[in-house]
Amino acid sequence: MDLSEEQSPGATQIFIELQEKLRQNLNVSLLENIEKLSQVEIKARAFAILGQVIREKPYLSQSQKEITTIFDEVFADVVTSVYLAGCSLDKPAQTLLRRVLELGVAIIYLWDMPHQFWGWKCHDKDLNFNEMIDYLNSPSYKSFILNENYKKSTAFLFEVEECKKIYRILSNTIHGKISTFESVLPDRFNHNSVDWQKHLDLVTQVQNILLHLWGNRFSDSFFELEKKLPSLSRLQ
Repeated sequence: MDLSEEQSPGATQIFIELQEKLRQNLNVSLLENIEKLSQVEIKARAFAILGQVIREKPYLSQSQKEITTIFDEVFADVVTSVYLAGCSLDKPAQTLLRRVLELGVAIIYLWDMPHQFWGWKCHDKDLNFNEMIDYLNSPSYKSFILNENYKKSTAFLFEVEECKKIYRILSNTIHGKISTFESVLPDRFNHNSVDWQKHLDLVTQVQNILLHLWGNRFSDSFFELEKKLPSLSRLQ
């Protein structure tokens, strides 16, 4: 690529051409993997609806009311992540998807430990993903869920290794591992069916992990969600 002033088009023209390329990519993507895309959309809506159901509970504390806003945030991030991947902007899409996974896990962690929420909100304390995962995978938390979940499920509660694996894949993008570079690829900014499918698969894995977690922790609200969105039950 020649970036000299003599050869380079103006800034406005660059962005116009890029927008047209991304628009073409999105149009092609939306014609592929329609069934998978539909499933992703249903599960994304489930995020927002579950947040609304929980928010309407009369017994919520102030911290819990604020935590329910995270559901809307992860809904928006999932939709934007899929949109970016459809445009063939895979790295920004993966960056947002890691945020979805991290915030989705944080909902339960902060819900159960409100002092961590106020530290996160008011005192610039960062969330530690491994610490949150360890909490959700602890024997104490499992006993709590198994004894207070109305389904009384004895199924494995949390796919911890799968969750860590996906988080590592997405983190490699954020940390700029050289194996994730796309700028040197000859087909950069072009639609790639394999990459599109891979991202939809990653989104689905993240959605399934979070819905499983939330279904165990908020079992009564999840039951209401399934009544409001019956198509979700048919996907499980």
